[in-house]
Amino acid sequence: MDRSKFIKSVMVAPAVAAGFGSGIFESLQTSGLRRLTANRNFTVWKPQMEAAFHVSLDEVVLVEMSHGMPGLVTREGVFSQPGPDAVINPMTGPIYVDGIEPGDALAIDIMDIKTGDWGYCSGRIFELRDGYAVFSPTLRLPLDPMIGGIGVASDQGLVDTRAPGDTGGNIDCREVRAGSTIIFKSRVKGALVGMGDAHALQGDGEITGQGIETDAEAIIRFRKSEPLSDRPVIIRSDSFSTLGAHKDLEDAAWQATEDMITLLQKKTGRTKAEARLLVGLNGKLRINQIVDPTKGARMEVPSWVFGI
Repeated sequence: MDRSKFIKSVMVAPAVAAGFGSGIFESLQTSGLRRLTANRNFTVWKPQMEAAFHVSLDEVVLVEMSHGMPGLVTREGVFSQPGPDAVINPMTGPIYVDGIEPGDALAIDIMDIKTGDWGYCSGRIFELRDGYAVFSPTLRLPLDPMIGGIGVASDQGLVDTRAPGDTGGNIDCREVRAGSTIIFKSRVKGALVGMGDAHALQGDGEITGQGIETDAEAIIRFRKSEPLSDRPVIIRSDSFSTLGAHKDLEDAAWQATEDMITLLQKKTGRTKAEARLLVGLNGKLRINQIVDPTKGARMEVPSWVFGI
């Protein structure tokens, strides 16, 4: 595929998604949008899992997501200690995408996210009203909802939903938000997608160990895409981001950086030296989260670097 066709294939969906705005819930819910409920969930990815839901390619659905500690936190501010049977970081799913085979690139378009009316972080309850989190009587924080956990099943071994990795998972990247497309390399038939751990607001690094954790609903579309990387790639109308995850933050950062260099080289035909120079001059190396045993980083470049 030449560069112009590649750009068109990956950029159409984020551009369209970003243009919907908050009214998408009202317009789509009245059109009989199918709902994938949060009571069908899991906490460990396996190469072979019974699907909770089947979706078709290009289908748009509404996905419910539970916050990361269901049953352990109440709106009244009761925080219970998790027991041995507690459900932590559940992912809605598994979602089997019909038509996706191992090795295919699966694009997940996040068209909109709607939070619950309350959330919690660091032992505090936050009321979520009119697009803001009430921080104090004199300060309101603008919401920027994102999906903390999103990924596909590995073809080898078990993967806990609390960990990030090459197949996604608990990546806690604030760019997994409305108007973004996340592209995964499918390892198994149907991909077996899971998503959850929604946050009403979270800064880069997730330095408190949580964002504002909340129940949420998201309008999601599943597509087959142009292959980009073995690890997740996030595309927005103005940027591309590659993601790395490793117990050593420096290794995670270099994973993300080298993936971007390789992607730029592959899709623009530039030499590796030119691609490295472009990333070095225009890239923004960010920390997704620094608090989990496996750290997360991303390399973000403006979309015009790819010729847009």
